[in-house]
Amino acid sequence: MFTNVLFRIHGGLARQLVKQHIADRLRTSEANAAMLKELGVTRYWPSVDDGTVLSVHFSGERHADFVKPNRRGASHPKPGTQWAGRFAAQVGYESPSIIISRAFNIPLSLSTGKGDFKGWSALGVPLQECGFLYLGEDGPYAMWVPDVPGEVAAALAKGYDVNEPARSFKLEFEGCKRMEPEEWDILVAQDSLRRKQQDRILAA
Repeated sequence: MFTNVLFRIHGGLARQLVKQHIADRLRTSEANAAMLKELGVTRYWPSVDDGTVLSVHFSGERHADFVKPNRRGASHPKPGTQWAGRFAAQVGYESPSIIISRAFNIPLSLSTGKGDFKGWSALGVPLQECGFLYLGEDGPYAMWVPDVPGEVAAALAKGYDVNEPARSFKLEFEGCKRMEPEEWDILVAQDSLRRKQQDRILAA
């Protein structure tokens, strides 16, 4: 079972990264909405990697540039068509896991040894090793990363040698403070209560 560590983001590079990621997601969402409106559709399937449009559902007449829908009703552009080029030219957002691990040089794997045995293991869920949490453009913000020191300690306790860079990696990030998941849950609950109170005032 993978263990993640959560950090509240107050400033530094992490704050710059999460704000840029939010802006990129909003830009992608707006571009998707414009494309769907042009096609006259509302239902679509986004890429799990970058949020761009992969396929759409035509409730009425299908556009001539698109293939016959599959069993789910999803239709994508025919190769060589104008819409195929439009889909290929989409620019989405970058994976938060890549953004965070690259910016802070976070090891996403563990290389171990014990005698003649050499081992390797991934840290965290693939493609979701790191990630951002936020309640809006203005925050609050948080990020999760794999518990590298914890995994290293567990491997050493079993008698394995652990190679760099994981062996000496420290969970220290400028402008970030470690927090428990329950603390984030409290922030979410407080935000939800605030929104409900605002809605009640507006409805009065």
